Amino acid sequence: MEAAIKTQRRRAQRKPAGSSLIHVEMKDGMGNPRWVTANLVDVIGSGCGLALMTVLKSGSTVVVRGQVGESRTLDHKAGVRWCIAETGGTFRAGLEFLDSQPPEPDYYEVLQLSPNADAETISRVYRMLAFRYHPDNAKTGNSEMFLRLSEAHQILSDPEKRASYDVSRCDTKQLRDQNLEQRKGIEFVAAAYLGVTYLERSRGALSWEG
Repeated sequence: MEAAIKTQRRRAQRKPAGSSLIHVEMKDGMGNPRWVTANLVDVIGSGCGLALMTVLKSGSTVVVRGQVGESRTLDHKAGVRWCIAETGGTFRAGLEFLDSQPPEPDYYEVLQLSPNADAETISRVYRMLAFRYHPDNAKTGNSEMFLRLSEAHQILSDPEKRASYDVSRCDTKQLRDQNLEQRKGIEFVAAAYLGVTYLERSRGALSWEG
């Protein structure tokens, strides 16, 4: 079990945040706002890890504010993904930002095309979908969808814009996949830790009863 945890810890490494003091706004038992301080352990684009003296309830929503280095400021509403007890009465918590910028639309998905589609196919499919979703079409018209199609066609029908978009899309996909793997690794470590802790406590209880 310990070997598995160490392996997953290595896979779940995030970008170190240095020694940064963060303020966390949470709700007390009466629902009143309460501020606590925490050390920012690590940070990625969509979340962060904290070390603090107060337990955060998994599934709760908090606000985190503070300075990260010289160029970045945290001011986010965040969901508590997990929180585990450490030695010395401290806690480690994983937070996911809830107010991050929405991801850029996938223009190939909007046009229901493969990324390898040629210019003729892009034009043909756009005309077909544009006719279907045009606001003047009484049966299937959809103004929002029509605007998305127009935006996607504007990018993908221009060779230079499409090349630039393809690079950005690839980078975004890689970052999203990395973040997903990091979350899985961290959640595995937390689950494994809680499992080991429960097992040790159960053994202690049995020893006491014996």
